[in-house]
Amino acid sequence: MALLKDTNSYATVIEADAYFEDRLDVAAWDSAEEDKKSQALVTATAYLNTVVWIGYAISESQPLAFPRVGAYFDPRVGYNIVLPDTVPLRIIEATYELAYHFLNNDGILDDTGTVTDLTVGQISLKIRTNPSVIPNTVNKIITPLLGNSNKNAWWRAN
Repeated sequence: MALLKDTNSYATVIEADAYFEDRLDVAAWDSAEEDKKSQALVTATAYLNTVVWIGYAISESQPLAFPRVGAYFDPRVGYNIVLPDTVPLRIIEATYELAYHFLNNDGILDDTGTVTDLTVGQISLKIRTNPSVIPNTVNKIITPLLGNSNKNAWWRAN
């Protein structure tokens, strides 16, 4: 299936290209063919659809998790924001960043394990750590919208 905005992707390749025009360190995106960019956006959207978000979907028949009904605390502005009846900019930006992360880290979705430090005679294997499936840049964008983002929040009744 090809990329279809609001059906299997939160963004188009053209929109993502425009986003990455103003971002540093995007060689993997710039060098990718359009079909790979489409696959990365669809994969990122599919991955984001597995997350537990605040609120509830506007329609039970919609193919994607957003748009949703709900509100969240936006630390950038310092108060609660009611979700729009469209896909929030945070989700679109997270889709771009996660798609780039997937393009830049081939095999990241495969669970191949890691190599630990091991030396036998002159043969030495060093630790190889794999990047996180969801990088910190994406986590920072989506955290306010997570359904369980306030589970450890302190609350006092009086």
